[in-house]
Amino acid sequence: MKSRLDLLRGTAQLAGEGFLGALDVVEGMHQAVLDPFARLLPFGDLLTRTTDFVYARIRDVGQAASTAAIGSLGLYERYLLPRDAQEADEAAASAWVSALNGAVGDHLEETRNPLALRMEFCRAGRALAPQPELLEQELPCANGRLYVFVHGLGMNDSQWQPRDGADFGRRLEQDFGGSAVHLRYNSGRRISTNGRELAKRLQQLVEAHPRAIDDIVLVGHSMGGLVCRSACSHAARTELEWLDRVSAAVCLGSPHLGAPLERIGGRLSAALESLPYTRALAKLTERRSAGVKDLRHGWCSDRDRPRQERKPAAVEPLPQLPRGRWLLAAATLVGSSHGTRARWIGDGLVPVPSALGEHADPALGLQLPAAQRHVFRGLGHMDLLNNSKVYEQLHQWLDEGTARGALRATG
Repeated sequence: MKSRLDLLRGTAQLAGEGFLGALDVVEGMHQAVLDPFARLLPFGDLLTRTTDFVYARIRDVGQAASTAAIGSLGLYERYLLPRDAQEADEAAASAWVSALNGAVGDHLEETRNPLALRMEFCRAGRALAPQPELLEQELPCANGRLYVFVHGLGMNDSQWQPRDGADFGRRLEQDFGGSAVHLRYNSGRRISTNGRELAKRLQQLVEAHPRAIDDIVLVGHSMGGLVCRSACSHAARTELEWLDRVSAAVCLGSPHLGAPLERIGGRLSAALESLPYTRALAKLTERRSAGVKDLRHGWCSDRDRPRQERKPAAVEPLPQLPRGRWLLAAATLVGSSHGTRARWIGDGLVPVPSALGEHADPALGLQLPAAQRHVFRGLGHMDLLNNSKVYEQLHQWLDEGTARGALRATG
């Protein structure tokens, strides 16, 4: 995924930024304590200016050290790095890089950090180039069907793979034909930003493929389901052809109505901001990625967020699929899916109502028939990636979709 030098340079850049960020927090708290007393002292203005000068010089030293470290790594790359050491061990590095992208991926992209992930379609862990001759070999889509798997926050394409056996994509290929690809992307970016890019890249893939792809199945886990929603919305607005070929869009544990943990993070940030002594810490908590903040209310719209982000807004309806349907799955760690406790514990991260888009106020929920919703009992959030029960339900849904398509064709 990333070369060893990319990992070193990206980490060095982050370390320098982390030092400066920590210095800002310390300076902010110091000033919050010092300012009230400095106003009472005859030499208070001099004390404040001296403190500012000291922090400025420390900041200069930190920036110089970071620049020197990154420059030294450039020399290391040019003269000393062994040729056989270019590729880092993906198994050891990919999970860490993906988690880092989930936490601060928008910052990595803005600062052009080499650790920022690019959006790519992958197969067997390798990125696919949108070239007809390569797609014909690596992504045959023999019957014109394509499965697209989209991972969640802080994850990557390899994490769909179970410890033993084949992943969902391989099993669908065996049972229904077609070919599967897994999306790899920077999950710290705005969900709507990733949705727009997915919509465009999927159109490019369909146009570049030498075979006519007339059946597309989208499967998104957690945030990935929201990215699929956003991509379909963008495709509908811009009239991209691939949307007409989607037969099913499956969301596994996606927080359509928001994630409680991010709401808690938002409240904590607001509480810290309300006090002068902790205001600097609030700035630190607000540095979590835009993608994480979008999860507060499941915000996947292509429009700007509401001005008051901490207040829920009406949920944007699921985009229409001309020849397909939306299928939402939730999980609960409790053995029964009934009862308030089971519904709000959910899979440990996403409550059942949020994953199913259910709300007492119709304006705040997704209107979807009960037959297009399902709850898995005794499963956690990560189980939705590769548990056999989940595959059985996915198989059943696609079987039903195939039957519906046959009836429509003969009718």
